[in-house]
Amino acid sequence: METLHCDVAIIGGGPAGCSAAIYTARADLDTVIIDKDPHAGALGMAHIIANYPGMGNDITGMELLESMRRHAGSFGARFMKQKVNGIDVRNPEKTVFTTSGTMFKAKALILATGSMGKSRELPGEKELLGAGVSYCATCDAAFYRQKVVAVAGRTREAVEEALVLSRFASKVYLFCPTASLTAPPEDIHMLQEQKNIEVFYSRRLDAINGGKFVESVTLGAPEEVVAVDGVFLYLTGSAPVLDFTGGQLDVCQSGCLQVDKDFMTSVPGVFAAGDILCKEVKQAVIVASEGCRAALQVDKFLRGRDRARSDYQ
Repeated sequence: METLHCDVAIIGGGPAGCSAAIYTARADLDTVIIDKDPHAGALGMAHIIANYPGMGNDITGMELLESMRRHAGSFGARFMKQKVNGIDVRNPEKTVFTTSGTMFKAKALILATGSMGKSRELPGEKELLGAGVSYCATCDAAFYRQKVVAVAGRTREAVEEALVLSRFASKVYLFCPTASLTAPPEDIHMLQEQKNIEVFYSRRLDAINGGKFVESVTLGAPEEVVAVDGVFLYLTGSAPVLDFTGGQLDVCQSGCLQVDKDFMTSVPGVFAAGDILCKEVKQAVIVASEGCRAALQVDKFLRGRDRARSDYQ
């Protein structure tokens, strides 16, 4: 198991995370951005961005995000493609756990995972978790050798995980809740080349059925029951992505992460920015500014300063 140490670990590589990384890395803080997939966030999925200052009116969300990532990288920030499944913030040095087994140890954390978390739990999901319900094909695919599995989702992550499963399962059903997948064309092409993957568009998963183990899934519109041995969920909604925090941080009544005026959470050394926080207006320029402000507060925290230092010359 590999352990990587850094000054600042940023979980989430969207506009808030990238903006924060620009400022922490420029402040000479060793910065790591842990992001499972840039295409999986709200900005990466946006077809056209017409109102981000200085970028014109015909840039895609992914192009804007790639520009942000290059900018952060130019100051030394490192991007790690990892899926975070837990954190431990009980000690001064914070720990980030990933599904690959790699651990990150950081003096400060910035949480910028956005608000595309699953808004509702499916009937049977909680009861059959670990008994056929999974959120990580990379972790569990080998248990489904020569079996039939379902994947639910529309993102690049869902496509990639379906491809992983196709190497083990005899049949993979990919149920996309929308009319199209939000994955790059090359990934969709790879998906179409796999003979044991079947994609169904505009098919929503309504329930997961079974006694001790998963036996089938129920689809809606029209209703249909499909026999499967396992279900891998990569569904998105509009809830703050907080599942990896394990209840260690205070949240507001609305379910968003609670922070003070300095963007610090209820645990010293853990900061947050972006759509993981409660706000009425969700725009890339707003969350980018929050990433900047959170980063300046991290610099203040780690340097032991009385106030944040302005970053302009």
